Amino acid sequence: MKWITLITLLFATFSQAQNTSSQLDVVDFQKAKAQIQLDQYSNEVSGRVSFELDVLKNTSSVFIDAKNLVNYKVTIEGEEVKTTYDGEKLVVESRFRESETKKIEILFTSFPSKAMYHIDEDNNRIWDQVWTQGQGKYTSNWLPSIDNMNDKMVWDFQITAPVSKRVVANGKLIEVQPAADKMIWSYKMEQPMSSYLVALVAGDYEVKRDTSASGVPLEFYYYHKEEDKVAPTYQYSKEIFDFLEQEIGVPYPWQNYKQIPVKDFLYSGMENTGTTIYNDQFFTDQLGANDRSYVNVNAHELAHQWFGNLVTETDSKHHWLHEGFASYYALLAEREIYGDFYFQKQLFDYAEALHEQSANGKSTALLDPKANSLTFYQHGAWALHALKDEVGASILRASVVEYLESNRFKNVTTEDFLDVVERVAMVDLSNFKTFWLTSTTFPTAEALRILRKDPQMEKYLQLSARRISSFEESYNSYKETLQQPVEVEMVKEMVAQLSIHEDPRKYDLMKKALALNNVEINQLFVLSTQELNDQNRELVAGLINEPSYITRESALFLLWNDAKDKRELLDRTRASWEKINPSLDMSWIVLALNSSGYSNEELKPLLIRLQSYTNASFSTEERTAAFDYLINLNAMSQQNYKDLMEASLHHVWRFYENARDILKAQYKKDNGKFFIDQSIDSFDRSSQEKLMKILGLLE
Repeated sequence: MKWITLITLLFATFSQAQNTSSQLDVVDFQKAKAQIQLDQYSNEVSGRVSFELDVLKNTSSVFIDAKNLVNYKVTIEGEEVKTTYDGEKLVVESRFRESETKKIEILFTSFPSKAMYHIDEDNNRIWDQVWTQGQGKYTSNWLPSIDNMNDKMVWDFQITAPVSKRVVANGKLIEVQPAADKMIWSYKMEQPMSSYLVALVAGDYEVKRDTSASGVPLEFYYYHKEEDKVAPTYQYSKEIFDFLEQEIGVPYPWQNYKQIPVKDFLYSGMENTGTTIYNDQFFTDQLGANDRSYVNVNAHELAHQWFGNLVTETDSKHHWLHEGFASYYALLAEREIYGDFYFQKQLFDYAEALHEQSANGKSTALLDPKANSLTFYQHGAWALHALKDEVGASILRASVVEYLESNRFKNVTTEDFLDVVERVAMVDLSNFKTFWLTSTTFPTAEALRILRKDPQMEKYLQLSARRISSFEESYNSYKETLQQPVEVEMVKEMVAQLSIHEDPRKYDLMKKALALNNVEINQLFVLSTQELNDQNRELVAGLINEPSYITRESALFLLWNDAKDKRELLDRTRASWEKINPSLDMSWIVLALNSSGYSNEELKPLLIRLQSYTNASFSTEERTAAFDYLINLNAMSQQNYKDLMEASLHHVWRFYENARDILKAQYKKDNGKFFIDQSIDSFDRSSQEKLMKILGLLE
């Protein structure tokens, strides 16, 4: 009987160590120091990580999340201890006494399948860039850590990397030391954070430095030899930082703020503590910045440094406290840059998307942990805007300050936030919670009521109602839209509506709209033009050198379809462009390949250049476009098929899903099957098995 009781107690203790929420009551991880070695010839991660933890209750074991370990050794106070590992958690068995402080050290080697990504741009089996993504992927996939975001600790990092690479991590860079053909980069933090916010980047970077108005060091990273992209990409960064720190009312809580572009990132950006990693498709020259602005992503990820990093949700039910707040404060930053009407129009666009989601029966409550991004981000932003409307801007601001200050470096729930607002505003927010947080439909009518308080927004709503009116009924409204002072968003709405009308008077309105010389208006005009005629031909031709790659590309297609001498148009246009990006280059090449007047000797290098765009050095968007062009031209080479197979194994799901669909379709064709069968042996055994499963050759 005693034996059974003892076993039961031991099993209960072991089970307790397996349960994350229970472990929070037993031990509290305080500090972590990670010493990491990056081998440029391998995706292996090796090193050691030590944890300092306070024991809150007696226990015989604790666990650390650790996936993909191929080798490990655990010591406590220098002595090796017994462990159990199931591929997910590393259970450390020892005597942990209440009120003790223990130091656990893990010597490990891991081969991460996700959360750390090695980018090999030329497929030479030597990575060019390494970056991490903890949120949603779990840092424990490459570094033993604690997945539960409720256990925060202060992290220090010592990262050994090839001498040619610059390393960026959370915290302040303390020193860089040479070590043979490598360099050791040491970063130190001062405040605790959840482990999903651990960040590491290694690559060929340079850095520009600045200082915020409050004295916070700002670091803007860029690729070697691409300094010309720094100003267009980061043009509003300091302004956004200073604005948000002032608007939020709480000093920036971390030692510095770094922004690093990376290749083939999973998302637009990620707000790692003091260290935002963002998709390098936003790192671009001025023409590219006009097409894809970094401003919203920039402001959104910075806002997370307060909403998500300083104060963190307890679980995903309260995820809007991260994404809704970051989305709303990003809009406020954009209002500072682009004006109030832009801000109101964005809220209107959010409301339209949320209304459509509700109408399609796909909406959920904002407090539903399984809500989608549209709900967490846009509905969350709207909830905060509606709360401001209810209690007033000054009350909300005071509430946010108290909410952040009283919960610094802690985890919170929605109730924690609402309790503060109710106390500061001296109101009952039960109806607000029901209406905006727990209802499964978006309150469209209430959103419109709030929007209509702005006179300019009322005018816009009246104009947007003209979408179902005839041109005759709308004509006077269109003329009023073009009267000074002009609102760009109003003109864009008018241009969109004009595209569906046939009345020739619309071209005079279009001319006046284009005379405003606004990049967004001009782009919308070209994108909404189906074909050229005597009234719009000159208007489109006048935009062929517009400071926008998208506008140039769209104008070129329209002019090419209309041109009698297509080669003359292409050669003249190409000569007029000082800058060109891969997307525009591919479009020009495809048009040249489909034009008469070029010799085979002239076309061959163009086709070779088009085929080169499928390789891993280009973005996923550019590679997708190249595959589409080449398949439509029936011009896929064996190397293109190898690139397609590699793309099918990529880590970006939208990219690899599309690549797999193409691969399976091509395998059904004799030519495609031949090249794919010829290429599959060039992949390692694991990749071969994955490819064969994709092709249906293995179960």
